[in-house]
Amino acid sequence: MRRARGIAATAAIALGAGLLAGCGSSGGGNATPPPWSADPGQQGLIAGSTPTGSPQRKTTGDGTWSFTLAKDTGNPNVPTDQWPDAAEVLTQAQLKAAVPEASAVEKQSCVKGTSGPSGNTAKNASCTWKFSLPGESAGYPSTITVSLVAVAADQRVTTDWQNTRNSNFSGRKADERFFEQGAFGAKGSYYLDNGNASVLVSDGNIAAWINLRFVGFTSLTDWRTAVSNGIFPTLAADLADRLPRKYA
Repeated sequence: MRRARGIAATAAIALGAGLLAGCGSSGGGNATPPPWSADPGQQGLIAGSTPTGSPQRKTTGDGTWSFTLAKDTGNPNVPTDQWPDAAEVLTQAQLKAAVPEASAVEKQSCVKGTSGPSGNTAKNASCTWKFSLPGESAGYPSTITVSLVAVAADQRVTTDWQNTRNSNFSGRKADERFFEQGAFGAKGSYYLDNGNASVLVSDGNIAAWINLRFVGFTSLTDWRTAVSNGIFPTLAADLADRLPRKYA
């Protein structure tokens, strides 16, 4: 679970200007975007569905995000003061509903991220939550770290996110899961064997790149499957509800 690889776990990044001239708000020019289907440019991605059975892992939905692109049309970024605080990207209620085995879910720590060459994000870019699970030592709790990497114009974020996904996909291991576009309602998602995971959500105009880091959870029955096929899909679906978009 702890092998370093691939995606950044804590630092937020501001995407460079120039590749896309963005304009409008997240509900603006593309108020009713056409549905997406599976990404035709990538072979080998798998279908994904939210889990069923016991324990019942549930999405809760906790409101949608609204963003506006920078006024400079050569800048594809959403200003970081519009980004949600990382502590509210996935709420305590959402995390508890996804991990009903936990007797308690508590926020452990939060940090800001880098924004541009010399600044910090206006709010926390990364927060770690700890879970109290039966049979687990209190000194070594299971944790999930939620990190906002970028919020910007859809095309730019999608390109950068897919490049990172493809880099991980090229060296994938047997148990790693790379999901089709539209799985869980997200534009993209994957889970690596080291506990790093990533979700790309988009309303067709603005996209958000969110990383998740899972540590522990070994006290759960069939814990690897519980995380990769149960907890992660549930949280990915909750994240996708933040910028809803229909899929074919």
